[in-house]
Parts: sequence; C-alpha cells; structure tokens
Amino acid sequence: MKIAVCAGEKSGDALGHELIVDLKENFENLEVIGVGGPLMEGEGLKSFFPIKEISYMGLIDPLLNLRKILKLRKNFINFIKKENPDVFIGIDSPSFNSGICKALRRDTSIKTVQYVCPQFWAWRYGRVHKFNSLYHRVFSLFPFESQLLKKHGVNFSYVGHPLAKNLSVDSNEEELKKNLGIPLDKKVIAILPGSRKSEIYHHSKPLAEFINTYKNQNADVEIILALNKESDLSGELKQLSKKISVIYDSTQKVLASCNIAIVASGTATLEAAILAKPMVVIYKSNKLSNFILSNFFLKTKFISLPNILSQEKIVFELRQNQVSGKEISEKVELTFKNQEVIVKKLSLIRDSLLVKDSNKFSIALREILAK
Repeated sequence: MKIAVCAGEKSGDALGHELIVDLKENFENLEVIGVGGPLMEGEGLKSFFPIKEISYMGLIDPLLNLRKILKLRKNFINFIKKENPDVFIGIDSPSFNSGICKALRRDTSIKTVQYVCPQFWAWRYGRVHKFNSLYHRVFSLFPFESQLLKKHGVNFSYVGHPLAKNLSVDSNEEELKKNLGIPLDKKVIAILPGSRKSEIYHHSKPLAEFINTYKNQNADVEIILALNKESDLSGELKQLSKKISVIYDSTQKVLASCNIAIVASGTATLEAAILAKPMVVIYKSNKLSNFILSNFFLKTKFISLPNILSQEKIVFELRQNQVSGKEISEKVELTFKNQEVIVKKLSLIRDSLLVKDSNKFSIALREILAK
C-alpha cells in the first residue's frame, strides 16, 4: 500500500510519526511519501519540501507568504497525482491540506483523510457541513469534538491523542532535574514561548519583562527557557539568556521537571495538562490577525486546550495586550497559590484522551479502503 501524508509543523510531525509506526506494523510493503519533519523522516519519509516552508501562525503571516505557499501546494498536488497513492492523509494544517483534499476528490480516486479535525467549533462553524465532500474520514482527537461530528453526520474515527499514551506521567522528577542540570532545591518555572518564529517574536518582549521583574524578586526560583533549537533564541530573550537556563530540544522533559509553566497557546498546553502541570497560557500575534479572528471568527470562550477540554477555566489565559511582564507575574503568583487544586483538575484530562488500541489507524484505513 502507498500512502501520501502532509504535516505542516512540529506537532503534526509527532502525530505523523505515530501514524506511520502503526501502519508499518499492520501493512506489508508500505510506502510513505509526502511532507513531514525529522520524526517522520526517521521512519523513512523523504519530505517533498521542509515543513518550515508552510509553518505560519494566525491570518496575516500566511497571507504575507501566500504566493509561496500556493506554489508549494500546487507542486505537491501534482506530485501526489503522479504517484497515485491509495490514500492521502493531511495531518493538522487544515488550511493547507483541505485544498489538497479538494483537488484529489475532484480529479482522482485517491481516498482523503484529515488527521486532526479542523477546529470548526472555534471558528467558521459552517465548515463542518463540507467535511464529507472533502474527506472520506476525519480522525478526531477530542471527545467533545467527536460528539459534534456525529451530530452533523460527518464520517469520523475517534483516535484520541497520542500524547495521552506517550507522555510519561510517572517520571522521576529528581532524576530528570539532575540530567538537565536543574537545581534540586529551587522551585522551577518553565517558559515555552512557542515553536514558530512568529510566536517567539511576539512573546519575547513580555517574557523578558517577566524574567527581569520576577527573577529580581524571587531569587529562590529557577527559570528555564525551553526552545526547540539554538536559532530560536533571539531578541530580548537572547539578551537575558545569561540570567536564566536555556534548554534545547527537551520541551517535555523541562515540563515534567517544573512546578509551573508559562506556555504559548497550542499543543504544549496539552502536554502540560497531561503532565498535570499548572500553567499560565499566553497568546500574542500580529494585531490585525488577532482583530479579525477575535471580532469575526473566534467562537470559543477559551483559547487553551486545557480549558476547552474541561469546559471551565482551570488555567489563566492572557491574550494580546494582556500579555505583559506585570500580568504574567501576577498570574504566576496566583497559580502557585492554587497549585494543588489546578493539578487535581488537570489530572482528569489525560484519561479522556487515551485510546489504547495501537492498531486504530490501520483499522480505520481498512474501513475506508473497503468502501
């Protein structure tokens, strides 16, 4: 069997990795083509182009790079048509992948799957009515999302979230701290400013303000900045790197070692929730992009996955102008005070996302191919 895949960012690469591992174990002579990151490449994928080429946040950044993105997608669609796989699986990045699925449904007999349901429940709810014409199947990560898909008659499979299975919640914290060079006698605050350049750019200044203020007032606290790679260290955060610890390519280990975290809205908030780590969630983007999203599209009460999944405010969320050194400091102090209650509530999230069947993708694909 031949499958084509497309993951557009780091979190999608992790999802794609688990997908390929499952399929390899259950299909003989499996060939995987398409786009992915280092984890998927480690399973034998030769990426058609680097995933960083389509990894942009918000509305404005993608628009500024639209010509490049559309050209990449057109070339990729032509590549898929030529290779003629049995199935195309778009992994997250729905804006990019939906265009591919639309072209494949129109021009070929290739089956189409969207792994990670487009967040229609957060913005542009009406999209849900087009899912069956775009995708033969949607792989859903969250229980509440699956209920909505069922309500609207969408063809879906609930696959849970691999982080619930793969993230160890029983790590030896002391051992982790020793291995990462983190002092054992201090409280630890982890800072995860995001994985994309635009996220890090917008979050750098307020995070630097927080570090300066908080470090001066709390010498007994260790602050750790967790980044994917050295080139991510830039701007105000780079200037402060001597005041704090900076650790690369070990985000999950840093989260597992901390007492609380300051996390950019996204997959990392789910990682922190599964590890039951109290957090302050921040989100700052291009002002125009945020204005358009907030006033015309965004339909959810919350922006962070822990709060959305729980349908209540468990962790603090700071958006746009709220993201300042002063506000972050205040919310960090309140989070420390309510640490025990927050941990208890976050602990419930992991079980709801756990699907133990390791053949879930293979079972779903066999159903799709049989029709």
